[in-house]
Amino acid sequence: MLRDMTRVTTAAIAASGQVSPSDGTAGAGAMSPPDAAKMRRMSASRLLVTLAAYPLAQWPSLPNASERGAHAGTFDPDALHQLRIATRRLRALIDVFSPWLKPRWHRQLKAELSWLGHSTGPARDADVLATTTLPELRTDHPDIDWPAVDTYVAKLRGDAHAQAADALASERQRTLHGLLLKAFGIGDDGRAELRAAKALRRPSRTPGKRPRALTKHARSVLRARYIALFPDCRQLAMLDTEQLHALRVKVKKARYSAEALTPWLRKAVRAPYQDTLQAAQSLLGLLNDAVVAQRVCEDMPISVAQRDVLIARLDSVIVNATSRAAHVLCQLPDAHTLKRGMRKG
Repeated sequence: MLRDMTRVTTAAIAASGQVSPSDGTAGAGAMSPPDAAKMRRMSASRLLVTLAAYPLAQWPSLPNASERGAHAGTFDPDALHQLRIATRRLRALIDVFSPWLKPRWHRQLKAELSWLGHSTGPARDADVLATTTLPELRTDHPDIDWPAVDTYVAKLRGDAHAQAADALASERQRTLHGLLLKAFGIGDDGRAELRAAKALRRPSRTPGKRPRALTKHARSVLRARYIALFPDCRQLAMLDTEQLHALRVKVKKARYSAEALTPWLRKAVRAPYQDTLQAAQSLLGLLNDAVVAQRVCEDMPISVAQRDVLIARLDSVIVNATSRAAHVLCQLPDAHTLKRGMRKG
């Protein structure tokens, strides 16, 4: 039931977020990431191309336009999920390591990854609506005209899948994949070659080539992403849904930045900080799913009374998730603790 969905504990959410193939970090072939100490000794450019190889190894094999035409109406949700994870990781890396990227490459990669995310987002929202949110509502409210709702949502989901399938099978997607491989010097074996990476700036135009420059940058990014969470993370009850969505984006940025810069966070701070961010992101995601469902309910071919029942029930989910997220975010370390938890080299 929906009431059970909003009673997720921080520990349970964090436990569900352990590294798995669906997280886009495991399963990158035979490659294994270097240990934290080795990563801290790398130059920023080498670390960037090394880290970029992992989400690119998760990029699924996608059909081209002609192959999709031969299988009209089919759609692989797993490929979409895998691709969205890979693009999130890559966008985080491009954001964190932007001073070491050529401005033209940075703009182009950021814009194309954003396009792919926006093209596939509605399919993800429709899948959650059809497979999670509405089934829970159906359990609580069996008297709703569910056949009419199912027909409407099936059409909505089909349109969203068609949009995503067009993007996944497009020449633009294949061009983007090739561009990413070229940008980070990823060879046929899936490994990164620093000299082959076309997107990297000359060392003289970066904050520095030595690991010390990266350490300074890492600490600055971690601090900036943390500060950006305030004051909103302390006043969730005062935020509207758009502001809550904006906070969710900031939480995601803080989380993925912390993951990319894990070697510069001491374990005593890293684990609770990342777990808190992940739990908050999950709860704010639940809230966002309820907001999406409310918008869909506005156009459903059901009576006004039934629509009001569903919207009111979703309102309670939003309030509950907001309260839970506020509680979780109160567990963020204070600024002094986070600063002490950052490594200096």
